[in-house]
Amino acid sequence: MALDAVGLAALVQRGEITPLELTEAAIERIDALNPRLNAVVETDYAGAREAALGVSLAAPLAGVPFLAKDMNIDVAGLHLSASCRWLATLPAASVDAPLAARWRRAGLSILGRTNTPEFAGEFVTEPTWRGSTQNPWDLTRSPGGSSGGAAAAVASGMVPLAHGTDSGGSIRVPAAACGLVGFKPSRGWVPVGPWHDELAGGLDSEHVLARTVRDTAMMLEVTSGAEATTRYPLKQSAGTFLAAVGAAAVPLRIGMTLRAPGGIGPVEEIGAAVERAATALRRAGHTVVEFHFPASANIGEISAQVWMIAIAEEIDFYRGIVGRDPKPDELEALTWACVALGKRSTSVDYVHARRAMTTATRDMVDACREFDVLLLPTTAALPVRTGQIDGRTQAFDLERWGRESYGYAPYTEIFNVTGQPAISLPLAMSREGLPIGVQLVAPMGEDARLLTLAAWFEREQPWQHRLADLRRRFLPAGEV
Repeated sequence: MALDAVGLAALVQRGEITPLELTEAAIERIDALNPRLNAVVETDYAGAREAALGVSLAAPLAGVPFLAKDMNIDVAGLHLSASCRWLATLPAASVDAPLAARWRRAGLSILGRTNTPEFAGEFVTEPTWRGSTQNPWDLTRSPGGSSGGAAAAVASGMVPLAHGTDSGGSIRVPAAACGLVGFKPSRGWVPVGPWHDELAGGLDSEHVLARTVRDTAMMLEVTSGAEATTRYPLKQSAGTFLAAVGAAAVPLRIGMTLRAPGGIGPVEEIGAAVERAATALRRAGHTVVEFHFPASANIGEISAQVWMIAIAEEIDFYRGIVGRDPKPDELEALTWACVALGKRSTSVDYVHARRAMTTATRDMVDACREFDVLLLPTTAALPVRTGQIDGRTQAFDLERWGRESYGYAPYTEIFNVTGQPAISLPLAMSREGLPIGVQLVAPMGEDARLLTLAAWFEREQPWQHRLADLRRRFLPAGEV
């Protein structure tokens, strides 16, 4: 599938290919590639074929193959297990969640679910039950997490785009690890209601991993808009996000930093990629000056308390559905740590954590007043090797796990706290052939500004040829 999702939909709309033909091509690729990558953990080919036969050819993404992450969003005909063996016997969903219904109205053909760490709690994708997903650029390395299955599926050419969730970087980190576009929209654009008003204590954002900026813009067009329980609704005129992709980038004041909250810096190659991006922006007429995070932005421990307690609440919720407590071997070590934290934390502890997040948000708003966009790394290190970060086994130590996890990806979680839109772009490659992501961030609600600047980078520093070369490693000769 050389074309992106928008390009494939255009072929369908012109009658040059049918939705069923696109679905069959994606099925063939999943079956061929997944034994090596373990990106897809459940399929519903019969349901996808049936949907392809009935899709409206006028839909904006008519017939485009798509995969849902095994997290948060019910999809009729598919199970929702969060990669947890304790939930393995739950029945498949009978109805779509509202977001999944929006995917279908857009014309997407949902073929199955992608792998994720248990309850989406890690920056790697190595669940004990489902097994690790491999990075298509280097099969000894992780594709990142928690949307690692989605990233591996898109990068390898199984589908042109796939669902991701992001509560601390879980779209952007896998995008950086797999050479993709990973966009976390502003809090409030993409709803998760009406069953939930928010997920992960308000840190979660739902969107996709994609190969092109226009695909991520199109997906925001077809999924944005408040539901009845949306706590932070945002409003935008129809067509705004797609129009932003073709708009000229006006001169911007850009704040650049290589230092994450808390002071961690990137490895040399990642820092150099950010510096090159800054040089390109200056040559294009933008002003780039140094940015410093406020001290309160060093929020990793506090935000971890919020999302870990949210996982503990999920376990409590599922007790009533499964009908019994989980056995010791049915939850991983990190998940048990979440349960323990939930038991010993008081409601006052939780509100204190939320108050600290509000303080960090306020201070970030003040620090960013002089800037239209921030420029910084997506990760501090190149993709980690499989098994390098252990949140699963008896050797698990929460303090060590935190150091290793946030040592790898210290730049993303603050923007889940603030709700700001953030995008990772695959602007460079390391000397050993691994992707490097560069992150752009804008104020709340200014997603269109980010998409315009991201599209400019895509034109000036294109990355599609690298993804095409990667797909050639996995597909028959001539197919990219």
